[in-house]
Amino acid sequence: MNRALCAVITIATATLLAGCDTLNALANGVLHPMTPQQSRSQVVDAATEVSQLIAKPIESAYFWRGSCSDGDQDPFRGEVRISYRPPADPRAAAAEFEDMTPRLRRGGWAADSDFLSHSTALTKGAVNALLSPPDASVAMASVELLGECRDTTTTKATKGDVEDLRLS
Repeated sequence: MNRALCAVITIATATLLAGCDTLNALANGVLHPMTPQQSRSQVVDAATEVSQLIAKPIESAYFWRGSCSDGDQDPFRGEVRISYRPPADPRAAAAEFEDMTPRLRRGGWAADSDFLSHSTALTKGAVNALLSPPDASVAMASVELLGECRDTTTTKATKGDVEDLRLS
């Protein structure tokens, strides 16, 4: 009986000392949460680097916060899509796309990502880059960057809208 009381007191003390933020983060499976600004910076910085490495004229770039679970629940992560216009000739477009992976690898992006995708997936730090090849039915090719699922502050109501980016 004395052991059970000690265990209850220990758990109660740990709960009080840890605080609500720590317990909420643990409940979401996130041990080291990020702020919304950190999750944005993580992917925007990576997108800036990727745009410089692939050296293609950017048609558009967008940032948004995406839920890492069904139902638009937290945690969220930063996401960026960079779109560029490939050459009209299918062979030239395929050659250009094939050149992107070595360019990114020389910049430190690795193909040994645990991230599973039907696209070419590369990773650097904790950001995944998904390269979608040009397709005759789509005018634009794209690179999508996915940050870590560590933003436990953002909610469905506060995730905001898609934001235009100027990558330099």
